[in-house]
Amino acid sequence: MIINKILLFAMIVIGTVFLVSIFILSMTQEKNIVYGCTPDFWKNNLELWKNLGVNYNDDFDKTFGKDYFDPDITLQQAIHAEGVGINHLARSGTAAYLNALVDPRIDETAVKTAIYFGYIHDIDKLNEHCEKQDHQP
Repeated sequence: MIINKILLFAMIVIGTVFLVSIFILSMTQEKNIVYGCTPDFWKNNLELWKNLGVNYNDDFDKTFGKDYFDPDITLQQAIHAEGVGINHLARSGTAAYLNALVDPRIDETAVKTAIYFGYIHDIDKLNEHCEKQDHQP
């Protein structure tokens, strides 16, 4: 009788440890699903773009429906753009667009609209949210 109780207790403990391990593993894996979010992440991981159906040689202006650059630049050139103003919009906007393709919480149409109208503040808010996620332990 005492052996049965010990075995039952051991099975409950093992089962609990197993369930807690699965829960912790699933929480850890869930955080790793989101790629990286920041412009630097996307700039340094061009090979991931094709997983999203994006060709980094596509024209920035055609992708977002507005003629910002003359001569035209590619999405790859946009993500590498340095500085402020239109270059900031290109860099951060391209990152936000890629993030929208990865994260269902980010509306792709809203990102494209923000880029079209030059709403860099909206784009920066999206990327700021992602940067906070990237730096969580």
